[in-house]
Formats: sequence, structure tokens, C-alpha cells
Amino acid sequence: MTIKISKPFTIWLIGPSASGKSTIAKELYKKIQNQVSKLIIIDGDHIRDFFDNKYGYDAISRSKVTKRYIKLVKWLQNFEICSIVSVISPFEKDRLECKESLIGYRRVYLKCSMEKRVSRDKKNLYKPALEGLKKDVIDVDIPFDQSNINDLIVETDKYDIEKSTKKIIESIK
Repeated sequence: MTIKISKPFTIWLIGPSASGKSTIAKELYKKIQNQVSKLIIIDGDHIRDFFDNKYGYDAISRSKVTKRYIKLVKWLQNFEICSIVSVISPFEKDRLECKESLIGYRRVYLKCSMEKRVSRDKKNLYKPALEGLKKDVIDVDIPFDQSNINDLIVETDKYDIEKSTKKIIESIK
């Protein structure tokens, strides 16, 4: 499958925790790395650790972290490095800043039911949050802003990794 897109580009995978962002980012990378000379995955969990995770998980901290991702991607774009970014990115105002700031920005919303996310939840976020024992969990006590301006919506509770990745690749050809 050949991809023809302008460089540099950014595929920004968004969705609540356990919607499949990291898994799909890795699969997407594997499928397109031979066609894109400079490509990197920016995963929210890993980048937080890279920056010593100085911010919390409240709404204000999450916006500040998104601004860090934008700055990092802009810097990489100066070197014509394309990015697959897998982050929750819960707030529409921050997503709009991404769209305005980044070259070749494509937003892909990974839509997934709460039931499916709870069943996939390796970080054990949802059960304690739903029981009121944990705070600052997106789509429980911090809303995930819905948007009608995604470049693509992939329902990861209906499609497997292969089909989800294929839909993303087809959308960026």
C-alpha cells in the first residue's frame, strides 16, 4: 500500500485511556515506516516520563502537557520528521491549537465504548474512578470533549487493530 502525503505530517490519535491509541500507533508505524523516511511515535505515557512527569492529571495540567507535545512535534517538523502522536487530548481548544500549529495535521478519533475500555484497562484507571476512589480520569470525572471536526473516526470497539490501522492509512493516502 503506497502512501502519498505531504511531509512533514502528524497523525494525532486521540481518545480516552484504553481506546487503542498506543497499540494502533505501533501498528501504524510498522505499516508505513518503509514509505516515510523519518517517522517517530510520540506516546503520551512515554513522553510524560521523558519530561519527568512534572504535571498532574487535572484538566489544567493536561492542557499544559498537550502544549509540550505541540512544541515537540513542531521542533521535529523543522527536521522533516513525521509524527504519529498517541495522546488522550481531551479538550477541543487544545486540539484546535494543534490544527493551527502543525503542518500536515490529521486528527483521528479512536471511539470506544466505556464498557470495552473498562475491559481493556491495563492501568486500572476506570474501576476505581467509577467507584469514586480515583480522580482526574478522562471520561469519568473530567469530560472528553466530543468534536465534529475529526479527519477520521475509527470505532476501535467494533474493528480489530488490522482494520483500524487500514482505515487510517486509507484516509491519509
